[in-house]
Amino acid sequence: MILNCKLKKYNCFVYLHVIKFSERCIGFREVKRRDLMKYTRDEIDYKLEEIVYGDKREHNRRVFIFKMGIIAVALIFMITVCSFGIGLFSGIFANVPDLSNVSFGPEGYASKAYDTEGNLIATLVQEGSNREEVTYEELPEDLINAFVAIEDQRFWEHNGIDLRSIMRAVRGVITGNDAGGGSTITQQLIKNNILKGGNEDGIALYERKFQEWYIALMIENQPGVDKPELKKQIITDYLNTINLGNNSLGVKVASRGYFDKEIGELNLSECAVLAAITPSPTRYNPITHPEANDERRRLVLKDMLDQGYIDEERYEEAINDDVYSRIAQVEATRESQPSEPYSYFVDELIEQCLEIFKERLGLTEAEARDLLYSGGLTIETTQDPEIQAIVDEEINDPDNYDTAKYSFTWRYSIQHEDGTQTHYNEHHIEDYCVNVRNQRYDGLFRSEEALQSIIDEYKATVTLPTDTVIAENLETTLQPQVSFVLMDQYTKEVKAICGGRGQKKYSRSLNRATNTMEQPGSVFKVISSFAPAMELNGATLGTTYYDCEYTLGEKTFKNWWRSGEYFGYSNIREGIEFSMNIVAVRCMVETVTPSEGVEFARKLGITTLIEEDKNPATALGGLTYGVTNLELTNAFAAIADGGLYGKPKFFTRILDQDGNVLIDLTGDETERVMKETNAFLLTDAMEQSMIYQTKWASGYTVNTTSTRAHMDSMHAAGKSGTTTNNLEVWFVGYSPYLTAGIWAGCDDNQSLNDTTTGVYNGGTSFHKDIWRKIMTRVHEAKSLEDKEFEVPNGIVEIDICRKSGKLPTSACRSDYRNHGNAVYTEYFDEENVPTEYCDHHTSSGRIEVPEEDRNKTTDDRYAGSSSGGSSSNPVTIPTAPVEIPQEVPVETAPAEAQPTFSDPSNFGPGIGLDYNYN
Repeated sequence: MILNCKLKKYNCFVYLHVIKFSERCIGFREVKRRDLMKYTRDEIDYKLEEIVYGDKREHNRRVFIFKMGIIAVALIFMITVCSFGIGLFSGIFANVPDLSNVSFGPEGYASKAYDTEGNLIATLVQEGSNREEVTYEELPEDLINAFVAIEDQRFWEHNGIDLRSIMRAVRGVITGNDAGGGSTITQQLIKNNILKGGNEDGIALYERKFQEWYIALMIENQPGVDKPELKKQIITDYLNTINLGNNSLGVKVASRGYFDKEIGELNLSECAVLAAITPSPTRYNPITHPEANDERRRLVLKDMLDQGYIDEERYEEAINDDVYSRIAQVEATRESQPSEPYSYFVDELIEQCLEIFKERLGLTEAEARDLLYSGGLTIETTQDPEIQAIVDEEINDPDNYDTAKYSFTWRYSIQHEDGTQTHYNEHHIEDYCVNVRNQRYDGLFRSEEALQSIIDEYKATVTLPTDTVIAENLETTLQPQVSFVLMDQYTKEVKAICGGRGQKKYSRSLNRATNTMEQPGSVFKVISSFAPAMELNGATLGTTYYDCEYTLGEKTFKNWWRSGEYFGYSNIREGIEFSMNIVAVRCMVETVTPSEGVEFARKLGITTLIEEDKNPATALGGLTYGVTNLELTNAFAAIADGGLYGKPKFFTRILDQDGNVLIDLTGDETERVMKETNAFLLTDAMEQSMIYQTKWASGYTVNTTSTRAHMDSMHAAGKSGTTTNNLEVWFVGYSPYLTAGIWAGCDDNQSLNDTTTGVYNGGTSFHKDIWRKIMTRVHEAKSLEDKEFEVPNGIVEIDICRKSGKLPTSACRSDYRNHGNAVYTEYFDEENVPTEYCDHHTSSGRIEVPEEDRNKTTDDRYAGSSSGGSSSNPVTIPTAPVEIPQEVPVETAPAEAQPTFSDPSNFGPGIGLDYNYN
């Protein structure tokens, strides 16, 4: 009852307010009674519910919408974050290398070069590649345990990542207490060898960490893989990879570098030293920071003790080991015996390897260098250590030179009181000697003491007491200089090479045998004139050219001996034996053409010729740039090999790190550039040039030019060369086994024997003596028996006239200048024998001089006046065909009678008149 009354009272109250609210809401000023009658109890209850709960419902609706908005935003945020995370991790793992094609072993191994006896002659290394591979079996147990104990104590149990180590590292970062890193050995291997990481920061660091974890798990959880064997491979690759300071990568190189020991000889203390280096190769370097290394070494040993790898006794023994004294001794010994620079042979070996990598493997220059210096290659070189030792000994034997002088480079810098600087060099010394001392100066000094005295004298004139010397550097070079190349003509393998006499101070320094181009002198006559004349144009050793003063345009060519002496008609054999300039030039001009001569030399491997060299002076070796000793010697090796050319080789094979053959030159084919018969004919003429003979005329003679190189114990053939004013001298020759070339001269082109000023810098024959000594010793050392050059099939002997190169007549046997007989026996290719008869002799034995050369000091001077071929005595011409022998004896025809002469060593080239000679 009470509740009902209260409700009624409340309803009335509410009702009145509803009326007022309705009027206010509807906007009426008064409510008509009939409108109020529309509000029934149901309608009133509905209105009351709207009044009481309407605001609350609106509030709830707004709250609901707000909450739904928050949920929507949260969902969008979560979706975005998840999408970002998925994208991030997709990107991270998308950058993971294809593990099926990646090598987990270390990269950047040093390459090794070995001679023909298997001796190591060079380690080719660059920063990041001084590493040698070691197998698991070679690793001492203490060494493995030392690294595991300090770096990854659960290495043998975990599956690539160590969660406890990771949490320890995270806790250390949060608390600021460095408790060690969280990376396992597997992760470190991945970082070093696959991801190439270590220098990242920010997001890149975390990206690399995620990749490490992923790859580590993939590696160590491969199905069907023997886990213990996998762990052994990982620790082996890791120990081959790590940087241990002093450009030592891997434990094998570090063992040698710090202890001068092989890896298997390390004791426990030394193993701990290496394991201590790992966190910072600079900070823990046992040479430069022994205290820091020792502190960590003790930690390594303590961990090994705690983890049961060693007992207390071994621990105490290792702790008390004075290992750093031994390291200091090894370093002191190394400093007192600095590493030798690469030899001249290795210098050129490097060049050849790089070129072949680019040519045969299609690599760029940078790629070729990376492969050579960090590919872990095994290079089987052609260097014969016994031969190389002989070459080096003779080239550097002071007894082989009758003079020694010194050239120099000098740099001197001083700072004056006002702060300005002045710099001086060797050219200032030259000015001082010429303009102040008023003396002749050629840049050479008889002793280093004499040079230093002049330098000190000059310094005193330019340096004030208030000046400060900033820097001074003086380097001297022994003069005259020499280069030498010795090779097997059949395999094209270079057995020994020397790029200069005196101490070699730097790797990849000036190599006079391969890097410098020198004028070849008369050596080039064979290459550019006589060989192409025979090979391309049908000339023979008997083909003759008129020797007299010869002018082409504004250039007049003369012979190398005394001015005004000529021999008239002379053949190619004589042109080689006596190094006759006119014969060589006329041969090129009248038979070959300069263009053919240059192209033929290129076929023999001479790469330094240019279009401007297509001129007659090339017949005498007067080139724009010159030639290298290596290329010139190799060209003669082609002749020695019966006309077969191949590029010179400094190695036979190159093996990759796994022992697979990467490059093999042993199967390289040679190219025939000359008929075997023509090669033999040139060889025979060059062999005769090494035997003492004379060519004579009324009142004068000239002798063969290569006799100083003659070997008593071995047949040999060769050609000498000397350039204008004796600036450079050459001899290139060969035996039936080996070919060698020697060059000698001064680096700044001072004359070896200046006939104008009288300055003497070694003379023009000492190089032949050196060639003879080296070749004699080499043949004896290799027990090579003397034998003659093999006569190939197709060679025949024919009697011909020396003056025409044709078949002789009766007049040829009455020649005034040949003791009544100008007929001799010559070798020919059977397809190129002469068929015509001599047309140069008159019936009286006189010579028909070419019309353009009459009235010159030539054949007509000694054969009487020319009558234009008329004679009271007719010339008898045989009517029977010439018989060509089928069997050719090895010995050549006996030399014609010669005037008597003194010791051959007293004979030599005369004054150089022009261009290159002898």
